[in-house]
Amino acid sequence: MKVLISVDAEGITGIHKLMQVLPEGKDYGLLRKMMVHDVNAAIQGAVQAGATEFIVNDCHSHGDNMVITDLDPRAILYSGFHKPYWMAGGVEKDVDALMLIGYHSRKGARGTISHTIYYNAVWEATVNGVPFGEADFVAYAAGYFGIPTILLTGDDCVTAYAKEQMPGIHTVTVKEAVKNGAALLYHPDKTGPAIAEEARLAVADYQKISPLKLDGPLKLELTFSCATQAELAARISGFYISEDRENKVVYTSEDYMELYEAFVDAINMAGIFHDQD
Repeated sequence: MKVLISVDAEGITGIHKLMQVLPEGKDYGLLRKMMVHDVNAAIQGAVQAGATEFIVNDCHSHGDNMVITDLDPRAILYSGFHKPYWMAGGVEKDVDALMLIGYHSRKGARGTISHTIYYNAVWEATVNGVPFGEADFVAYAAGYFGIPTILLTGDDCVTAYAKEQMPGIHTVTVKEAVKNGAALLYHPDKTGPAIAEEARLAVADYQKISPLKLDGPLKLELTFSCATQAELAARISGFYISEDRENKVVYTSEDYMELYEAFVDAINMAGIFHDQD
């Protein structure tokens, strides 16, 4: 059995504020250590249930956070920014199940360092009128390929959300959100075994968990922090600026992966400009 592990930063053990996940932050070293800690725990548990291969997609920022020499040698580390399907990179590699490690709430929702992709760009992303966060976009990308999302780790807000929106998923809460930049942090000696055990159970159950799928017609709406970002996103083929808001773009498709890839392109284009520049 081959497992894809998509790893973000803000929902990792021991992390509670933005500067910890930025390379220039004085505590960035802690993030790098704890990302490997949480992933290795997931691999340890998954192996106990029969998983044999692992692709670990480092998808935070530029995808260069994890130190390969610290990673479980049974895993292949997928590093870098310009990779197919971005945060969902690896779904095309004939994997059997997806785990989301270190994920977080969407922009505007309660949670530790909650945001959607770029902190200073995206106010809201919706698909058919439903607010989507990073976990949603990635889980539905996996589902497109028939891959179930079987485990998610993060704070209590994102794990509660996953339980509601992703039937059958296993979750591990590694912290409790207090404010966007404050949390009650659980010690890694506790989160590690908890992640390992839930990963074991998730792999044992993976064939019972249905992949998440969305059929067309689909409508993506992206609201940015300023009109300039929307204008940049609208340069991507298929996007147009909404009639009701100058800082919102719209994209329609019958195919989810076409929509997802358009979303990635638009976000990256819009992210060039920061409204405080």
